Amino acid sequence: MRLRHDHRYFVLTEDAAYRWYHDAGNYDALEVIVPEAFIHDFASVPRPLWWFISPFDLGLASIFHDWLYRNGGHVETRARRSSDGVWQSVTTPWTRRDADRLFARIMREQGVPKLRRRAAFQAVQWFGGKAWQPR
Repeated sequence: MRLRHDHRYFVLTEDAAYRWYHDAGNYDALEVIVPEAFIHDFASVPRPLWWFISPFDLGLASIFHDWLYRNGGHVETRARRSSDGVWQSVTTPWTRRDADRLFARIMREQGVPKLRRRAAFQAVQWFGGKAWQPR
């Protein structure tokens, strides 16, 4: 990842993948991939609130959340079949609620403190509607 010349946004210099294990009937694992060259700002936290939670505190969770929101949930998602371990594309789009839940999950796994996690989760639920771009 590198900082752009405008010093406000970052660019992924390689694909970012997040994989988690999940028993969902026919699948036992899921993966979301954010492609190289995706431009993001980590999190859209107003600067006066950075004393409590900075955009950098939310790290990877923000990148995946932004990717899902910017594409209205229509992103490359792969699932591993539990029967034979084969990975395949999933065509069902993500919902906004699913994207917010993934955001919370990644923050928890990254060790974001519970109070900050809850505040960030609540903020995307209250104010994220304008950013969700359904197709």
